[in-house]
Amino acid sequence: MMNILYDDIKRKWNNFFDEYDYNEEINKLRSEYPDERSIYVSFKDISSYDDEFASDLLKNPSVYLSLGDGYIREITGISMLRNGHANIRLTDIPDIPGIKYGIRNVRAMHRNSYISITGIIRKSTEVLPRYNTAAFKCPACGEYTYVSQETDRLAYAQSCSMCGYDKGKLALVVDESELIDTQKLEIQEDPNNIDGTSQPQRLTVIIEDDIAGKVYPGDRVTIYGILKTKNRRIGTALLPELDTYLYANNFRKELHDFEDITISTEDEKKIIALSKDPNIIEKLSESIAPSIYGLDIIKKTLVLQLFGGVRKTMADGIKIRGDIHILMVGDPGTAKSQLLKSMSLISPRSVFALGKGSSAAGLTAAAVRDDFGEGRWTLEAGALVLADKGFVAIDELDKMDQRDTSAMHEAMEQQTVTIAKAGIMATLNSRCSILAAANPKFGRYDPMKTIAEQIDFPPPLLSRFDIIFKLVDTPDKERDRLLASHILKENMLGEEYHDSNIPEIEIEFVPAIDRDLIRKYVSYAKNNVFPKLSQEAVNILLNKYLESRVSSDGSVPITARQLESPIRLAEASARARLSNIIAKEDALLATSIIDYYLKDVSSMNGKVDIDILNTGISSSERHELEVVYETIKEIKANIGRFPDLHHVLEVLQNKGINNEKAMSDLERLKVMGQIYEPTAKKIDVIK
Repeated sequence: MMNILYDDIKRKWNNFFDEYDYNEEINKLRSEYPDERSIYVSFKDISSYDDEFASDLLKNPSVYLSLGDGYIREITGISMLRNGHANIRLTDIPDIPGIKYGIRNVRAMHRNSYISITGIIRKSTEVLPRYNTAAFKCPACGEYTYVSQETDRLAYAQSCSMCGYDKGKLALVVDESELIDTQKLEIQEDPNNIDGTSQPQRLTVIIEDDIAGKVYPGDRVTIYGILKTKNRRIGTALLPELDTYLYANNFRKELHDFEDITISTEDEKKIIALSKDPNIIEKLSESIAPSIYGLDIIKKTLVLQLFGGVRKTMADGIKIRGDIHILMVGDPGTAKSQLLKSMSLISPRSVFALGKGSSAAGLTAAAVRDDFGEGRWTLEAGALVLADKGFVAIDELDKMDQRDTSAMHEAMEQQTVTIAKAGIMATLNSRCSILAAANPKFGRYDPMKTIAEQIDFPPPLLSRFDIIFKLVDTPDKERDRLLASHILKENMLGEEYHDSNIPEIEIEFVPAIDRDLIRKYVSYAKNNVFPKLSQEAVNILLNKYLESRVSSDGSVPITARQLESPIRLAEASARARLSNIIAKEDALLATSIIDYYLKDVSSMNGKVDIDILNTGISSSERHELEVVYETIKEIKANIGRFPDLHHVLEVLQNKGINNEKAMSDLERLKVMGQIYEPTAKKIDVIK
């Protein structure tokens, strides 16, 4: 009976390929094998040919695809080749219930069915060879017995298929066996598609042959395949539970931004109507965390971060990022974490993370050894890789793992993460905008110190941020009154909701634009609007840059890197208006934000000096440190020994540096490793 069924399936494959024009694909496989080892067959064609055949294929894919693979091997002549194999891979699979499932909805009844899963690749092992059919040599007659390998443990030949020898193990011969490439992946649910209280669930994927090694951690994919199970064991004892995994037949990378957001015709009309409002950016900023009082310029900048600039690829291959990075540094209780949470809920495709990563991958990525890879090295994606083409909110960035510090430089500017460890060489994409919050080293922000002195990570990392906001909690009678009134009204509103009444004060806390509509608005803008600079905007940005570069005291107000930031902000402003032209008002908004941030965190005595961010030391301070260092060298050269501390202070006093400032400079040079004290009250330079 089973043979008749098998023959019927083979006949249907035969008729299908005869009726539908796949001759070109079959001839290509025949001529280019083994470089080509698969034929891609449209499921729509199979459904058109025989709807019942298509339905049965989805219910029992292992048998139907195996017989189809065999038919392809026969008609191409590949079956005559040693270790020859070919695959039918299905395309055009409909995303409908009964085929498409969420990872958390996969159940025992789906076992052995053909299904599709969409998510983010979290881990991957290297590609390794696996026995597809193992060859065993008989010690008596020398003939080979072939055993198909379909389990997680090697299946041995119990006897010779030719002479019946069964008095001992037959020898496994690798060279005569059929090997196939295999790779193990872990796919995770997209956090945006689940509620905030749930942990993203994961599923193991086995991907083999010519499609192995083509998917990487951080990729958003839909994987089509057969849901299979394998036994759980403790040693040799079998457990009653089974592990599930998806045996991949095909995959599709989700290449488009925000493809998971559906925008209807009605939504599009609302979006276009909103864009015509001359105050659209203000309306959007009022819709970001209305329960948080004030912070108007910060909220407006966060709106621009949502839209982002335009990513550019130059003729020489150099890429210029369009994503905007923002850092907030400030006192406790200034709503930094609330803003991060709010933005991660509003932004399409977002990831929320803590600076102190709990997993080995941390914020970037890592090569790790764990049970997933059976003790082998596994590539694991961190938050910045999982947020590729999206947004990542990082709280407590100052507590970042030191291993992530150097990788963050690359992730923020080149927007890639490179792994070179244990023979794994990989470059993963991290094309995302970053909103980070950090606390000062000693709990509260000290206005007498530079921002670089107050955060526990290197100044070069600071310079990667387009905008840095300082949130300082300073007493202000009028502001404190308004803030307290806002908080009290907010709590009164919560009590009214509890009593199920319609509160009169609700209007102050209702977003001007609904969160869901904001997400659709941002998605629509990023997919359809790619603004270009107008000559008027170019003139404003150029003149502002040249004006800022002028300095009478030798300091460096801004560098070329700070010119890229207003360009990105201006592009984002135009996108928020759904305009393909960056107008004068976009350039003026961008330069006003840059001015605000530079004067706030990178100024000394009222003058902007970008060296405060880039090196942690202003140009004037650096010059003074050079004077102190050279003075010690001169004194040592003149007297021929280590100079006394009081002698150095006396000479520096004559050069206009008082004792208090000189002692501070000497302490800084010690920390920098430029000088040391060979004995008490003696100073020497380190050559």
